[in-house]
Amino acid sequence: MREQVAPLTKSCRALGVIGTVLLSTAVPDAVALANEPTAVTCTTSSTWTYSPGVVLVPRPVRTTVRDQYTSCTGVGGAVAQRGTSEFVVDRSAGCLEPLAAVAESRRISWADGTTSTFSYTVTVTSAPGADVITKIGTITDGVFAGRSAQAVQAAPAVDLVRCLTGEGIVRQSSLGTFTVL
Repeated sequence: MREQVAPLTKSCRALGVIGTVLLSTAVPDAVALANEPTAVTCTTSSTWTYSPGVVLVPRPVRTTVRDQYTSCTGVGGAVAQRGTSEFVVDRSAGCLEPLAAVAESRRISWADGTTSTFSYTVTVTSAPGADVITKIGTITDGVFAGRSAQAVQAAPAVDLVRCLTGEGIVRQSSLGTFTVL
């Protein structure tokens, strides 16, 4: 009986190896897709610095945006626990400018060394005491490429008294969430 089991065991191992080779050649991303979470949500904090500061009347301003992605959790797979992004945009800005939708893109660097490029449209809605910043778009490159993503953040409303000073508003911060669907 032992002599019959040995060939059967060898045959099963060979089939397993053949199956693995066929799966990896027929579906090259099968392993990556199986480990990728179906949804990811991170807590975010953002800081914007303006140079020169934003005043009442629109003027050319360089804005540097730094985001921290923390407490990231995934459904259906592992995900980096944190990430960062930073970008600079030059545009005209003023405290009373119209709040129009703007297209932007940023590269998120994850703690495990991978990256994601998030391309989106940002809108700002003012509510009593707060501004709500909404970014809706797609991950266009890197981890989660092709997936929908959105960020929603809340920031204290602009201090109009500071808008009337020569220095203007030089820094703002917000808190929120970032979700990959």
